[in-house]
Amino acid sequence: MINSNLYKPTDFFAVARNEAEVDNLLNNDIYKFLMLDFILANDKYKDINVKWKMKIRSKDVRTTDVIPLEALKEQLEAARQIQWVEEADLSFLRWMKWPTWKVLFSENTLEFLKDFRLPDFHVADNGQWNYEMEFEGPWKTSMMWEILGLKIINTLYIYHYIKKQKLTKVEFNQIINEMFSRLFQDVAKFQAEPSVKFSEFWTRRSMSTDWQRVVNEILNEKIPGQYLGTSNVMIAKELGTNDPKGTNAHELRMIPTALYDDPQEIIDTMYQVDREWMNHFPGLSVLLPDTYGTSFYLKNCPQDIIDGHDGNRFDSKDPMEAIPEYIDWLIKNWKDPTTKMWIPSDGLNSDLAVSITKVFADKMPKLSYGIGTNFTNNSKGTFPKKVLDEGPFGSFSVVIKPVEVQRPDGTWVSTVKLSDNPNKAMWEEKRVEKFKKIFGVDGMQEQDVTV
Repeated sequence: MINSNLYKPTDFFAVARNEAEVDNLLNNDIYKFLMLDFILANDKYKDINVKWKMKIRSKDVRTTDVIPLEALKEQLEAARQIQWVEEADLSFLRWMKWPTWKVLFSENTLEFLKDFRLPDFHVADNGQWNYEMEFEGPWKTSMMWEILGLKIINTLYIYHYIKKQKLTKVEFNQIINEMFSRLFQDVAKFQAEPSVKFSEFWTRRSMSTDWQRVVNEILNEKIPGQYLGTSNVMIAKELGTNDPKGTNAHELRMIPTALYDDPQEIIDTMYQVDREWMNHFPGLSVLLPDTYGTSFYLKNCPQDIIDGHDGNRFDSKDPMEAIPEYIDWLIKNWKDPTTKMWIPSDGLNSDLAVSITKVFADKMPKLSYGIGTNFTNNSKGTFPKKVLDEGPFGSFSVVIKPVEVQRPDGTWVSTVKLSDNPNKAMWEEKRVEKFKKIFGVDGMQEQDVTV
């Protein structure tokens, strides 16, 4: 009998082994723990009740046709049953340092994580193409569902698509080998442009934890001088690489600003949160100005944030436009662009990273990239059969974002994210239009949403 050396689904999918995709709370992006530390230190934030909701932005994806409802519930429940963070994992967090070599996390945060439990979830098939998936609870606990929920929906979609189509071992290997080929092509492109520095971002959209491990092992071995590490805390610990990389997310501004109706209070709150973050994490004050529009943010930015911030993460705006805008803003405010961190991080791949580097690296020695889906789920177009009624195989655009916030008087109000790409604007339409009137739409440009 011939011993097959072909890959099997059990090699890359925990669910194929009847295991939980998420069995460790550190299987999460570092920015969630950074924001948790910040929130716990601010009494006015940590107990705000927040509702989170999944939104699938890809119009042709049908998760209800691919993923069995019970399989989705089972994986979410397995994550919810995680009852604590192990002492060894707490020790890893305890020894993480700021760029200034100060301890990153407070003991209060580590104590909180010892007995951490995820709040409950709601998932249902309402007869639409995609599941309704929601989470609710205090900000300090409900926030952790974002990445974990996304991990689960992404890996179940890929695995159950393969299972439903009854792929043979050879066909399954066609997918995996093509993904390996794409990864090594990326490695070769980076080796040809050694000034490119990047981190592996976006645990949320990885094909699976097992595949994300493989990707990071290869990057760490083949291009260690250019690969700066991963955003995934658990994988960074396992590999013994550099500390996990990350900053903060849009929720940091979406949730506090939802508490207000007055336009000036909304604007002031957006900047106040960034000011508080800057004071809490000196050396890690990387702006994310596209929450309500980069052009507005820069034009109206208070002087203390101009003076004290450490860099900028470019999200939804084309980096070829966003980077010159940021450079001009710094120079106009008598700041040296070479001292700032520059982190393009939306929809990037190796070609884009190389192109941006060739244009801007000389002006920005601290330029690096956060590359996610195109490393950890570069699966589009790899399916060896004709796509059937279930929709496309591979990665798709899905987010879990705060959708509503409960105010002190008990009323619930919609959060808003505008983005530099209007196709990413969310949630309640009247509230979105109100925020557009407050912040304007200057500098925004519609682009296809692919990740």
